[in-house]
Amino acid sequence: MAFYSCNRYRLLVLVLLGLIMWQVFQLLPKKQVQVTEDIVELEDDRYNKHKKDKVKVRVYYEALCPDSKHFFIKHLSPVTQKLSEFLDVTLVPYGKATTKEKNGQYIFNCQHGEEECYANKIHACAIHALNNTTQAVKITECMIIDNLDADAALERCAKDVKVDTDQIIGCASGEQGSALLKKHGDDTHIISPTFIPTITLNGSKGNQAAILKNFLLEVCKLIDMPLPPPCL
Repeated sequence: MAFYSCNRYRLLVLVLLGLIMWQVFQLLPKKQVQVTEDIVELEDDRYNKHKKDKVKVRVYYEALCPDSKHFFIKHLSPVTQKLSEFLDVTLVPYGKATTKEKNGQYIFNCQHGEEECYANKIHACAIHALNNTTQAVKITECMIIDNLDADAALERCAKDVKVDTDQIIGCASGEQGSALLKKHGDDTHIISPTFIPTITLNGSKGNQAAILKNFLLEVCKLIDMPLPPPCL
């Protein structure tokens, strides 16, 4: 009896050991996956600080200004595409225009004529309707390439960003467009630009020559380490 009791005891111990080992092996792969997931998450979060603390870019420009056109095409659009997660871009279409109020209505006088005033309103209304940095830069860069006929430019460029052109044209033709352009005028007069376009980075309009020459470099100088690949 003692022999059989001893065997039963050993068998029970072996079964328990087997169960324990099975449980251990069950847990090991899960631990490994969790560690891998943590590493991937850590790598993805490397730039989270920068994405939360974005470089604030404000572009004061005119819809028919050749220098504004050059900056949008050669600098603003490509840099925004590369660093969209690191930039907070505000577009201010007004430039060297002036605003007067007569009989409760705003009257604008723009550097390149009435066509520019209307094109500025189209830009202002499109920016307001999209309410998205990347999309706003995309449509304004497309329109500014050929903005003499602002309605045609809008129709040509709206397809890529899927925005209601009728809503934007209605805005630009009415009181809302005038109110938006007046606001852009107020914002522009605060910094009193001597050249259009003028670009501010984190509220500073210093070093304009460098910004207009190499916008990417000047933006990258304001991003803390680790720098994103486009800045390397």
